[in-house]
Amino acid sequence: MSLPGWAQSSSQAPLRGHFPITAYQVAQTLAAKGGNLTGGQVILLADVVSAQPYPVLDVLAVEPLTIQSNQSGSQLQSIVKLGCHVSGVCLPFYAKVTRSDQLVSNAAAPINFPAAVSGAAAHFRPEVTMRAGAHATLVMEDDRAHISVAVVTLENGIVGRKIRVASPDHKQIYIAEVVNAHLLKRSF
Repeated sequence: MSLPGWAQSSSQAPLRGHFPITAYQVAQTLAAKGGNLTGGQVILLADVVSAQPYPVLDVLAVEPLTIQSNQSGSQLQSIVKLGCHVSGVCLPFYAKVTRSDQLVSNAAAPINFPAAVSGAAAHFRPEVTMRAGAHATLVMEDDRAHISVAVVTLENGIVGRKIRVASPDHKQIYIAEVVNAHLLKRSF
């Protein structure tokens, strides 16, 4: 059984308890930090939702992408990592921001995007979850098997990043994703 027009309206309506975060909201957040942006200069790299309508967003990091020059001037592109100010309201997400050279306050410093945000982001360092030399458990899974192996980490890592680990006798080296301070995972 189908209802005419139902599929169109349901795809644009927010899911129950989930509110979309828009490029306009990101532009407002960056403008509050000292940037002169419009919603058209911000592209969200994925659909983003939050548990609250219009959450307060924090800028977590700013990384320069490219500088493109054409007849009308230069454009600076950056990737901005954002997250909700209140933990658990939304997952961190990325936005691509394009600015024209008229908006750049200091042409000698093209990475100055916006000054207030990049200053805060320069001090942002993700906390290391797993230190080199730590003893942990590596879980390897596929459709038919589940294997747990004791390992020693060979490098520092944060949640979601892949690092090198070794068996306690260092005869076997693996690359695995950090899950938490004592657990890594990979498939085989």
